[in-house]
Amino acid sequence: MRKAALATVAVAAALVFPVAAGAGSVHLEQRILSGSNVQVSIVVRGPAAFHVLLRTRTVGRTQLFLIGKKAPKGGPLIDTATTMCDGAAGSYYCQGSYEALPAGTYTFKVVRKSGPSTNIELTVSW
Repeated sequence: MRKAALATVAVAAALVFPVAAGAGSVHLEQRILSGSNVQVSIVVRGPAAFHVLLRTRTVGRTQLFLIGKKAPKGGPLIDTATTMCDGAAGSYYCQGSYEALPAGTYTFKVVRKSGPSTNIELTVSW
């Protein structure tokens, strides 16, 4: 079973969604093991302001990073240990909005730092 879960993560990590300059969104639902990560890449052909919603388990620590040549440098966009998230019935709902970034390829990387394996949902819209 562990091999199947890792294979699923590897497939999700390779996803790239080419998108026109207009509005769009991507929704990712994935089981993530403690100590592992999953990522999704988005290609935007014009300036894009990203809005993200991350759902994860309240037990443990989950982080969301934005990676890309033109992405802002620094730490995680969302960190359940430091970000104000709404919690209900064992799930955190963490939101963020970011200023417009130039055209390019951006990768949203969800890292499960600690705690039990969990299902995450990531919605990115622009």
